[in-house]
Amino acid sequence: MHPRPLARIALLLLIATISIPLRPADSAATPAAPLKPYGRLVDEVAGFLFADTGDKGLLSDDGEPVPPYFYHYGIYDWDGLWSGGEGYPGYAAVSYPAYTASVGIDAFLDYHAYRGSAEALARARGFADWILRHLTPAEDLYGGLPYSTQTDGVMGGGWDGDAIMTDKPAMFGLRLLRLFDVTADSTYWTGAEKIAATLAATQLDGDTADRGRWPFRVRPSDGAVRQDYTSHLMPAVRFFDAMAERTGDAAFAEVRDRAWRWLLDNPCNPASPHYMRWEGFYEDQDPEMQTGKHDHYSAHEMIVELVARRPEGWRATARDIMDLVKAEYLLDSPDDGLGDYHPATLEWKGWMVSTFASTLQFARTALLLDRAMAGDPLRDPDLPGLAAGMAIVATWGQNTRCTTLDGRMYTTVDDVVSYGTSTSWYEQNFNTVKYMLEMMALDPSLAPADEPHLLASETPVLDIAYPPESPRVVYSVSGDAGCETLHLPAEPAAVLAAGAELPRVAALDGSAPGWTWDAASGVLEVRHAADPVEILSAPVAVETLPGQPAVMLGARTGSGLSGAVVDLSLSHDAAVVVTVFDLRGRLVQELVDGDVLPAGVTRLTWDGRDRSGRRSPTGVYLMRARTAGGEAILRLRVMR
Repeated sequence: MHPRPLARIALLLLIATISIPLRPADSAATPAAPLKPYGRLVDEVAGFLFADTGDKGLLSDDGEPVPPYFYHYGIYDWDGLWSGGEGYPGYAAVSYPAYTASVGIDAFLDYHAYRGSAEALARARGFADWILRHLTPAEDLYGGLPYSTQTDGVMGGGWDGDAIMTDKPAMFGLRLLRLFDVTADSTYWTGAEKIAATLAATQLDGDTADRGRWPFRVRPSDGAVRQDYTSHLMPAVRFFDAMAERTGDAAFAEVRDRAWRWLLDNPCNPASPHYMRWEGFYEDQDPEMQTGKHDHYSAHEMIVELVARRPEGWRATARDIMDLVKAEYLLDSPDDGLGDYHPATLEWKGWMVSTFASTLQFARTALLLDRAMAGDPLRDPDLPGLAAGMAIVATWGQNTRCTTLDGRMYTTVDDVVSYGTSTSWYEQNFNTVKYMLEMMALDPSLAPADEPHLLASETPVLDIAYPPESPRVVYSVSGDAGCETLHLPAEPAAVLAAGAELPRVAALDGSAPGWTWDAASGVLEVRHAADPVEILSAPVAVETLPGQPAVMLGARTGSGLSGAVVDLSLSHDAAVVVTVFDLRGRLVQELVDGDVLPAGVTRLTWDGRDRSGRRSPTGVYLMRARTAGGEAILRLRVMR
């Protein structure tokens, strides 16, 4: 079975930078404004994840150094790696690989699109590759699946004991599909196929209460059930939907439909004994500690799925779930124990503590539902304000007790005003990046106003380059065609796809290529049938410093078989750097490397060859000239 190209909506996320000390609790003021820009927060948290703080030379089973979050769930304020704590006596290292890898891969891939970060893409691949080397035995009934717990470098253990959780493989399978789309590495497709085959073979049958679900905790060797109930089937619905679309296999579609029907007939059905029973997600509690205690996670994810699929009555059901989540978890008053740092949400009924991950998940879901229900009488008018307040609280949530201010997040909102925990959980940091970028995609006003960023894409982003690494924003997507949303600091001068200029239109219509620009929001929407997409900004010449030289480029011969002859104009004598890039932002040639050129016109010739002397292929190239006072960009076409 081979996948066919995927063209389905994949939400991209956003990011930003590092931590500033929080004010002491006794002088706290209501955070009516963010402590720092949201983009800066994301960059700083991503920087902490990239830094591998606390790494004590851990090695994977193949002898390669690995990031500490592969083996440890958290890091102490003093940079020691978490040794387990209460509930895990005697363990030197505890982690939750399947879930942490899933949110980590999301965060890294979204940051890759947001910043053009090669490091983020490498991290996503490294995490997935490591998990794929540590799966349940292939011959097991539940074979080829990721473990949900790891203790002392050995898969399993903890409260899971000899079991795994059946909701986590579908989560990981979805991330393998994302990586396959971006990298075309068949290893990821093979891993996803195995997960799909195992889950399809073990889906329960029977009456309405069982048909379509999986038991929550099972022993992989023979399927012995260690914990029965979970409402977290949304990843399986999404995963089998993607597998059915890619392969055309009706069996995958049937698995999806049975799982979706179970959700509608049970936790979403007022007549079911499981109505609104959002339960069964966490790894660090045994079955008896979890049974009967709701958690927020699958409740939020069901709202997301209702918005995406919109079955009959979805608005009322989504509103009911959101009302339940608000009633059970929302902290929106100074009397709730967080002082002035609210609104926030509790983690779950088994651990009644507020966390930044649960708070940002609520904020993301609130924004999504509010936009989906615009104009509907059932729309909750409180949701936009709650989402905005939670985003603001998150900017105050970086750990100021740690050894160095390195961007890491506190685990709980309580930590802002009290010594709630002594560790920063890696998962909370991944989720800060993940949910904050998803919120930027839903509300572009949260994105940095002075930088270009890709916020959302219908199809996976393969590569993207931003200034200053590239003269202009240039990107490619899986399958060449797609529709993307970007936030730009200024209106583009032109948008090109595969070298051809796209028309500017009043609104995107169906599949017709074109682009729209909203000056009020700074949002650019692009639809194209080919790539790479190139976004050119105006003006061609810029003078940024008074009294400093301005620079202009003008094509003398335009483009041709052997390259181009260009006139470089300077208003003053100036040191100049002139380079040529391709549309993917890759450096092709350096024509002038900081030489001082005289005022007036200097003729430059590019012979169409790269730095190795090879002839550059037919296509569009960008010549950039820079001085201390300005920059100019010229678009050239080379034909062979």
